[in-house]
Amino acid sequence: MAQQANLHIGQLVKAVFDRSGMSVAEFARQLNCERTNVYTIFRRRTIDVELLVRISYILNHNFLDDIMQLTGLRAKYSPSLNLNISFDNRTVDETETVMKRLENFVASLTNSKK
Repeated sequence: MAQQANLHIGQLVKAVFDRSGMSVAEFARQLNCERTNVYTIFRRRTIDVELLVRISYILNHNFLDDIMQLTGLRAKYSPSLNLNISFDNRTVDETETVMKRLENFVASLTNSKK
């Protein structure tokens, strides 16, 4: 998993954000935070999964799939994992279901390393 060291999620979020055409003020409003926090997110190497899912929903981009591709986990776990997530028109219940699936997946990764 050497590729994981090169992953900078904040830069990835910023690249997608820049293509979105959304203003920093609007992005911050939708994230329910201050504009300065948005710039902090762009500088972060790592990010909480729950926040990343919220950002994915706002920007309509599946960062989780990007991470799977960039770290090589997609190829390793693809047969046993279905993370085809689209965030357009998702309800809160659907988003919570996605979060539960992600929590289970992370738990399975953690358990497989023991």
